[in-house]
Amino acid sequence: MKKIITLLVILLMLGAILAVGGYYLNNELVQISSKKVTRDQIYTLKKGSSLRSIYDDFFPKEHVNNLIFRLWQKQHANLANVKSGTYEIVAGSNFEQILKVLVDGKEKSYSISFIEGGRIKQILKLLKSNKYLVHTLKDDISHKELSELVQSKYEYMEGLFLPDTYAFNLETADVDILKRAYEAMDKFLMAEYEKRDQDLPYKDAYEALIMASIIEKETAISSERPIIASVFINRLKKGMKLQTDPTVIYGVGDRYKGKVYKSFLTDKNSYNTYVIDGLPPTPIATVSRASIVAALHPAKTDYLYFVAKGPNSRKGHVFSKTSKEHENAVAIYRKAVKEYKQQAQQEKIQAQKPKEIEAKAVDNKVDTIKNNHQKLMIISK
Repeated sequence: MKKIITLLVILLMLGAILAVGGYYLNNELVQISSKKVTRDQIYTLKKGSSLRSIYDDFFPKEHVNNLIFRLWQKQHANLANVKSGTYEIVAGSNFEQILKVLVDGKEKSYSISFIEGGRIKQILKLLKSNKYLVHTLKDDISHKELSELVQSKYEYMEGLFLPDTYAFNLETADVDILKRAYEAMDKFLMAEYEKRDQDLPYKDAYEALIMASIIEKETAISSERPIIASVFINRLKKGMKLQTDPTVIYGVGDRYKGKVYKSFLTDKNSYNTYVIDGLPPTPIATVSRASIVAALHPAKTDYLYFVAKGPNSRKGHVFSKTSKEHENAVAIYRKAVKEYKQQAQQEKIQAQKPKEIEAKAVDNKVDTIKNNHQKLMIISK
């Protein structure tokens, strides 16, 4: 009987030990799964990293038994196929959720945008200022060197990078963005050139791009682009000079400080369309898809001239068929500019008046204080 009781006690003790051990083991396994990160973070997973090393990266202060972690790993075999890369991990994610992100392989991406109408030097500056890119381009890189890097068929690279927003991951090099932008432009330009209207005065797609860059700089109004294209094309067909200020500005370079002087219009450079015949030798800006389409599908008009309606460029342009019509439109434009300047001057004067009144009041108050002080001094004597 005593033996039976002893055996039962032993069995009960073993059961208790197993129960406690099982509870402890289960609790440890649950702790691994449910441990959470407390802040948003960007995490880069290197190739060949183990699940244990990932756990230690996120929870370095947690000491988990290796045998217990191996058991947990066997129970979660579906989370073992993690992919290297850079990921965004949000605050409150537990270890299982983190691993699911790494298994899905949807990396954290960044983006950079090239604007329409800009210049290549602005693109290079933008690339240099982006802290997420790997910087390989030297500061004084030449057009020829850029051409070689992106494997371009052109030596001068202005206007050959398509303005757009480009997504990228960490460890992407700046030159890789340029390659994508160049290839995107080349692909779009060639596809559109194949669909171009007939009887256009371009020798090739590059000349169409040059025209598109001029259109880009002349207007930001979408509906005007095909009309402006028609003006320049009509002038080319008649053998007239283009006489467009954006090319003049590009040609004088750093001498331009916001105003086109008369001397610029006679400046002898290959971009001065008041002097040269036909198109300038290269594009003068980054070119939008819309301007390329306009250059290849211009409106059907008899217009030969255009001028802004006024100082606000967003109000568009007045288009004319004859020089007399154009002269009248220019006179109206100059009157609008004059009135605008006069109004601006009046507003400036009106804005200064309250300050003058306030200053005068302060001066009067100071004078009053001084007079009172002098009176007190006389009385005290």
